[in-house]
Amino acid sequence: MREIAFGLLLAAAIVVTAFLAAMWPEPGRPLVAFFPAGSSARAMSEAVARAGGSLLDIDTGSATITTIADDAGFPTALYRSGAWLVLDGSVAQLCARFRRWRT
Repeated sequence: MREIAFGLLLAAAIVVTAFLAAMWPEPGRPLVAFFPAGSSARAMSEAVARAGGSLLDIDTGSATITTIADDAGFPTALYRSGAWLVLDGSVAQLCARFRRWRT
C-alpha cells in the first residue's frame, strides 16, 4: 500500500513540475501576473512599472494583469513587486477562453 501511495505522490509531483516548467514566461512574450484579491488597478499597474514592464490589459475582477517585457528577469521583478503568480500569457489566455466558453 505504501508503494502505491508513494508512486501516486511521485507522479503528482512530476505532473506539477512539468506544468510549472511549461508555464514559465519567456522574455519578450506576454505574461499574466496574479495579484492579491482586491488589488486596485493603480497598485497593479505601479507594480508592473516598478518591475520595468509594459501594460497590456488589467482585470480588477480577478486581480490579474497582462504585461510584456524584454528583460529575462522581469518575472522575478514582478514577484518582488507583489505578484503572487506569474505565468506565460498564452497558457493563461487559453484558461480565459475556456471560462468564457463555459458561461
